Amino acid sequence: MERSRLIVKNFGPLKDIDIEVREMVTFIGAQASGKSTLAKLISILEDEEFRNNHNLKFETELEKYNILSYLDLNTFIKYEVLNREITNFNFEYSNNKYLKNSIHQLLSISKNGKVSYEDTEEALRTLKYIIVSYINLLNLIHKNEFYNLFSNQIQKVKFEAHFADKRIKKLKVDNDDIDWLLDILERERKIDDYFFLLNQLVNCFPNIFLFDSIYIPSERSFLHLISENIFGLINNNVKIPKYLLTIGQEYEKAINTIKELPLSIIDKKIKYKREGKTSYIYHNENEKVDLLESASGLQSIIPILLLVEYSKTLKEEYNFNFVVEEPELNLYPKAQHELIKYLVKNCLYERKNLILTTHSPFVLASINNLLLAHDKGQKKTKEVNKIIKKESWLNPKNFIAYELKNGKARKIMNDKLGQISENMIDSVSDSFADEFNKLLNL
Repeated sequence: MERSRLIVKNFGPLKDIDIEVREMVTFIGAQASGKSTLAKLISILEDEEFRNNHNLKFETELEKYNILSYLDLNTFIKYEVLNREITNFNFEYSNNKYLKNSIHQLLSISKNGKVSYEDTEEALRTLKYIIVSYINLLNLIHKNEFYNLFSNQIQKVKFEAHFADKRIKKLKVDNDDIDWLLDILERERKIDDYFFLLNQLVNCFPNIFLFDSIYIPSERSFLHLISENIFGLINNNVKIPKYLLTIGQEYEKAINTIKELPLSIIDKKIKYKREGKTSYIYHNENEKVDLLESASGLQSIIPILLLVEYSKTLKEEYNFNFVVEEPELNLYPKAQHELIKYLVKNCLYERKNLILTTHSPFVLASINNLLLAHDKGQKKTKEVNKIIKKESWLNPKNFIAYELKNGKARKIMNDKLGQISENMIDSVSDSFADEFNKLLNL
């Protein structure tokens, strides 16, 4: 299902991009094709602090991800949330200026008296639409937290009396109901009072409106080296990309929270264990090795697993947007497949999203297996579950894939078949086969 739309023109390697952003997106392409640039843009635009802090500049975020130099006079970027079940956010950059809006920013600006109501009636209609949409799409009046909207028992009784039928029959609210809520709250039906109601809703359901991006870079093996000295690096202004320092801080929290982790993705006998200030890889109950001295594949995969597992401990607070660069790094094809199953299982639930960049046709083939499992599993659930566990099935409606080439993005997801185009996966092996045949025929 299309969640958002992103348009990018003349931004570094990205010349003319117009893509859908679904719950899971995969970008494949050669080096310097723009995969990471797109992933970084989505990380910025899906991040709660950037969305809601009107003082945080777009240029500051671009600099954080080392892509500020990509801006030029012809740059155009537009991001529009189309599925409003979660949030209402839009962003546009053109002519060296940008505009962004979100619920929190709207409330923040209104509190500071910076909103001008040139058309009060239109402003009222818009506010009512936003309030009604959130209450209905997220079924807020059926949640116990809704009672926190009211300051005393009399207001709660009035709410129960007026909304009893809609709560019991699970009916939707309308504009008149919003006016009733204001009456119950002893507020007038003026624009500032609608802002008040919207603010109260945000306060009652903060987790619905909080977003955060977890950007796991291809340089993730470096995180373990800097995790113990992260604050020293920040305080001394060491020239390390800011996004690495940011994820380094999250990684430090992760290693201090997740003390032990099975590594069945690699081998059922192996596990990760944190002892004091050292991370070890246990190959059995007695044999262990310092993570920094372990295999490169382990050093690549451990940061992913720790950051995902740590985020799960915060699942009631955020809507996470996971961005993983090149998950296949230093991994055997079977381990790549197991990692993709793990990421789908753990990063696509309860308003969580997953962005992958890759060079690997094995990653695409793994994703196709999960898409096919979802399709076959609709009729043969038990049989498919024995092959691929149901929690790793991937709904084609929630997934899309693109090949990046020559500054453009080509959709390689066949929505009718619910699969990534076989031509895309086979093209790599075909080129090897062609080369092999030429040599054979000499």
